[in-house]
Amino acid sequence: MIKTADIKVQLLQHAPEHFAQVAAWHHQECERQGLESTLAIRQQRLLLHVQHNAIPKTILLLQGKQPVGCVSLVNYTYRTDSSVLIPARPASSAHGAPVWLSNLFVDDTARQQGLGNVLIEAAKKYALDFGASELWLSAAEFTDYYQKRGWNVIRKTRLGGRQVNVMRIGLGDVLMAEVANG
Repeated sequence: MIKTADIKVQLLQHAPEHFAQVAAWHHQECERQGLESTLAIRQQRLLLHVQHNAIPKTILLLQGKQPVGCVSLVNYTYRTDSSVLIPARPASSAHGAPVWLSNLFVDDTARQQGLGNVLIEAAKKYALDFGASELWLSAAEFTDYYQKRGWNVIRKTRLGGRQVNVMRIGLGDVLMAEVANG
């Protein structure tokens, strides 16, 4: 059992010693989902998450000094593919591209303890701080998990040869909770 007091949320850019572990998790999940990937590609893409103070960002969940999970926020540019109907300049981002939750991962040894929720909430807060009013994600699996947490299926489509649900959540509730908690 993981104690909450031992848990810390931190941006990957502030804990570069965990870069290789996060890249390995991202690659492992791509392979599990049947997506084409190499560890080198995952590392190259992850470099963008530690180089500046904007999105893309990866958030780590540490137990003591050990990483036990991560989640990423990324900007996907507008797709001309009409199967994914996402506006070119949604209100969700002052910077134009929608903000997507991606790469949610909790280590097998730390699952079923609410740590995925901790990561999602940290991602929502960071996205809100960045100026987003909503988050998007695509899920081939675990749609029920996200729906129980307030995400709505906007569209079903094919992505990378797989059937996925494109989902969205508004961040207004996060903002209202922060205002209420002052």
